[in-house]
Amino acid sequence: MINRKTLNEFEDHLLADNASKETIKSYIRTIEQLLDFLKKSPEDITEKDLERFKLHSVKIKQYDSNTLTPKYCAINKFMEFLDKPYRLIPPPLKTKNKTPFTKDEIRQLFEASKTNPRDHAMLKTFYYSMLRRSELQHLNTEDIDFQRQKVRVNKAKGNKYDEINIHPDALKAISDYLDIRAPPIEGHEHALFLNRDGKRIGKTDISITIKKYAHEIGLSKRAYPHLFRISAITHMAESGVNMEEIRRQSRHKDYETLQGYMQLSDKHIKDEYLRGISLDTTEKPKQEPSHQTQIEQRSQSNNMEEQLVQKLINGEITSEAFLEARRLINHSQEDVRRNDHQEKQNLLAGQKPNF
Repeated sequence: MINRKTLNEFEDHLLADNASKETIKSYIRTIEQLLDFLKKSPEDITEKDLERFKLHSVKIKQYDSNTLTPKYCAINKFMEFLDKPYRLIPPPLKTKNKTPFTKDEIRQLFEASKTNPRDHAMLKTFYYSMLRRSELQHLNTEDIDFQRQKVRVNKAKGNKYDEINIHPDALKAISDYLDIRAPPIEGHEHALFLNRDGKRIGKTDISITIKKYAHEIGLSKRAYPHLFRISAITHMAESGVNMEEIRRQSRHKDYETLQGYMQLSDKHIKDEYLRGISLDTTEKPKQEPSHQTQIEQRSQSNNMEEQLVQKLINGEITSEAFLEARRLINHSQEDVRRNDHQEKQNLLAGQKPNF
């Protein structure tokens, strides 16, 4: 028995708890499934009822652990809202394959999708913008700034948005797709990517599309939307792009989370190891960082220090860890100051500055 009044109150509770729109939508859908299965009012739910639903989900629906976990979290949140002590323990999550696409595999996926302008534009948007699946799904035509080569990404919470770069290659694919796209149906006029019915594309359609082209090029690894994001971050890191630039483009809040996305290949690690440990005396001496690089290093150090202060305030790190991190940052800044001083001495001596 679905009590719409209780569900509306639960939705308001989630909103007040600052849950994202996607989370609220998922939670409400799960609770509707629970109530429809039990045929009971929320206030009458017992611990045995939850166990019945759990058995139904595992034995009949055969949901895997990655599907069950968010469902159990939704139910536990609902029980908390109802002030009931019952809880379901989520099963251990199965670790998904995080081996990124190689650059050659990305090229093959792009080539395989060339005959379908929508799919071609979608794959290139995924890779070049590092969007999550729900973010790409909710892109609107007005979110693409062709002149400035930017994409506006609406945040899940509130009406705020981020603005990130997008490669001209992706913009051309989007433009080609829009030139031949059929008109959307009423209510979906703003959607960028449409399904065959003229509606905004769904999550399942996105996942199936990626699997289709992965199968076409004979890819053995598991292909899914988020792997484009992992791959793009990894490729930028392997190309020597600094952490702050990758963090800002991928919109990660901190470096720790970002590092989890960098799945550097064994070959890259080996190449860097051989380069770094080489005793070849014919190698060129390492150049001092340029003036512009030093400015960027100081800016990055300041940002890191601000993040440390915030983590200390939030109780995420201890005072000892904060002081040790501050010491390392100050040591790095001292190196930059010494380089600044040396350049000033070079200028006074008539030498060319290291720009």
